[in-house]
Amino acid sequence: MQARGERERLRVGLQAAPGVHGVYPSQGNFLLVRFDDAPRAFDGLLDAGIVVRDMRATPGLEDALRISIGTPEQNQRVLATLARQRQAA
Repeated sequence: MQARGERERLRVGLQAAPGVHGVYPSQGNFLLVRFDDAPRAFDGLLDAGIVVRDMRATPGLEDALRISIGTPEQNQRVLATLARQRQAA
């Protein structure tokens, strides 16, 4: 049950994050997220030690990353990293 709650918390946080223009509903342990600048989001998350799956080579998903649901602390780190990226822009 905690994983579902974390998935929803992360989904809501990502939808509200600057630079995110879409979060697909999911029943799995990940979210597919569309970004205004997916390369920048990918690089920023990777620089912060957060590994996400790059979906940009998939036709139709050129602006998307797949983010796995983690612990509350890991999920908060994803959100904080994306927020810092936007502040630095």
